[in-house]
Amino acid sequence: MPDIKSAWEIAQEKASKLGELSPQERERQRQERCRLIGESLAEKYLSHHDIGILKDSLSKHTTQDKDLVSKAAMRRLIQAIDLQYPSALTEISQGVLALSNSATTMKTLDKIKELFREYAEAENEEKQEIETAGREMVHQLRISGTAISHLNIRGKEEWQKKLDQTARPFAERLNSLKQDLQH
Repeated sequence: MPDIKSAWEIAQEKASKLGELSPQERERQRQERCRLIGESLAEKYLSHHDIGILKDSLSKHTTQDKDLVSKAAMRRLIQAIDLQYPSALTEISQGVLALSNSATTMKTLDKIKELFREYAEAENEEKQEIETAGREMVHQLRISGTAISHLNIRGKEEWQKKLDQTARPFAERLNSLKQDLQH
């Protein structure tokens, strides 16, 4: 009667038949592991806004891994910069600066902050124009009083398109600045 082998022994035999990973494959796996750690670290930071999370987690890695983890976290933080969420820019900027406190990074973040300010002004102007046009339209329909206390400026497709057109050049400039941050 043949010997009965445990699942562990069978798995070990199969693994030994596969052989060792090549140095390139080990490096690829290390890079992938660091990327996942970096992205997870950035997500934690985005939800807790605690720079200590970034610094403490990075200090746990070897110098070689720390660079890869930091780059992955930086990429994820940069992806999170969005014109629709201006309130998050300050926290994201602090996280980016904690990972890369270079003069170039600081200048690019200042440009992004200025872009957000310009966008907010342009969006407010467009919203005022839309609201004025909406009130005029409602007035022509002879509707007044509390029925029109607040117009939903995103409610009409034409108005939404105007707001999207206002945002488009700012989004393009933001994407360019985000590319600058990643290099």
